[in-house]
Amino acid sequence: MTLLPDEAPDEEDFVACWLQPVMPAGTEHELSDGFPFAVIQYLTGADSVDGGTADGVVQVDFLDEARDGLSAAQAAKLSAREGHRRMLLMAATNSNVLLSDARWANCDYLDNTMKPTRMDYPNERVVRYTARYAIGLSFVPATD
Repeated sequence: MTLLPDEAPDEEDFVACWLQPVMPAGTEHELSDGFPFAVIQYLTGADSVDGGTADGVVQVDFLDEARDGLSAAQAAKLSAREGHRRMLLMAATNSNVLLSDARWANCDYLDNTMKPTRMDYPNERVVRYTARYAIGLSFVPATD
């Protein structure tokens, strides 16, 4: 079987790895994972074989609870602000990111499409701020 030698990097993994210096991040959160935490969800997008790029939209939910003398609302707002600033740093620098599978990926662009906004969350102890970003990533060598 013959396959394209390159592929789009996983957008969720890219963003989760990029946010790690600021807070734990991933595609799922269990209460035992602690807080603050950023939940990453890929919403939509497309790959361009001709351009060797993946263009998509990711949602980042910044979750936090009362801690360090802060209310849950205060802590979540602070976490969202720090996480958003980290994402804006990517927009300004288009940095390379080491993915969880040990490959490097490059951000061609990142645009904020929704600033962190407080949204409902099913656990009343946890406050959620949601942000969305349009992101373009260059293809990387495929892992087979």
